[in-house]
Amino acid sequence: MQLPKVGLSYAQERLGINALQNYAANNSQIWRETSTGDVGIDGNLEFVNPDGFATGKVIAVQVKSGPSYFKHESTEGWKFYPEEKHRAYWESFPLPVILVLHDPTTNHSYWADVRQALRTPARTEKSFIEVPQYNLLQSTEPTQLFATAGVQAEPFIVDLEEVLKVLLSTCSRDAGFPLSYFDLFTHGLTNICRSIYYGMDMVCNAVEFNLLVKRSEFGMGMGYQEHHFLFNYVKFLLAQGLAQIDFADCLIDWEDREMQPHFVAPLTARGRALVKLIHQKEAELVKAGKMLDAGLLHVAQEGFFGMQVESYYQRFPRIEQFQAALAASK
Repeated sequence: MQLPKVGLSYAQERLGINALQNYAANNSQIWRETSTGDVGIDGNLEFVNPDGFATGKVIAVQVKSGPSYFKHESTEGWKFYPEEKHRAYWESFPLPVILVLHDPTTNHSYWADVRQALRTPARTEKSFIEVPQYNLLQSTEPTQLFATAGVQAEPFIVDLEEVLKVLLSTCSRDAGFPLSYFDLFTHGLTNICRSIYYGMDMVCNAVEFNLLVKRSEFGMGMGYQEHHFLFNYVKFLLAQGLAQIDFADCLIDWEDREMQPHFVAPLTARGRALVKLIHQKEAELVKAGKMLDAGLLHVAQEGFFGMQVESYYQRFPRIEQFQAALAASK
């Protein structure tokens, strides 16, 4: 009697999936395996914070298990050559996609954020994705695995009053760069206070005004510490759930281009509640006579931003010529 034979590949695949299940269990994370319709994603991991709360921060995971995936060594690990259909699928996926290579002989798993790699200009032209040996899944902190999903190691502050206090008290220590998180938050409000803007133009304007008010003998200075102060503000917005920021895109600017990110992000309901709290505090100060009533002018109020026409108006004729030339060549 002939019986169906279970191939080795099935056992290897299940060992890889089991590695994800074990990782989730050992780190108190939530693993949801894709039961049907697996076309490049084996399951999702949801981040559970140290207090045991599910956060809604989710990453997608693709597992590849077996010795064949460790044949192509690279400088820091192994080269993985995705099929073209997977490159396009992973790059456009709405969640970060983590590729896990599992070695059944050692029971070790290694990972790389393939969506981030495919979206980063410096790496896009490569035919392979490098999976570093130092990214050992079994010893990876969940915050690191969820980094491009916007998860931060900074503790969540439940009370908005305390969040406001932190905004006010977190200030740059450099005399040539007087700036607080509160400056950045209130100066960045836009779109009828439904969104937050972040850009170096806003930063420089705020610093220059503060220097003027302080009658400082210093001009504006910006170095390593100041840049990290600014980027930590972006991470603070995420850690406190104040804005819906595409942190994966921010990291491309910060890590690969070595520059500050630039974005407009919608405020969350919590961010909008913080704006309302600032309005309330301002009204209390006016009522107590500690601030003048400025009519329609408020601390938390939208500012306008836009592209500087001087930076692109010279291209108007060339853009028109380009369109005309292409149309004529058809």
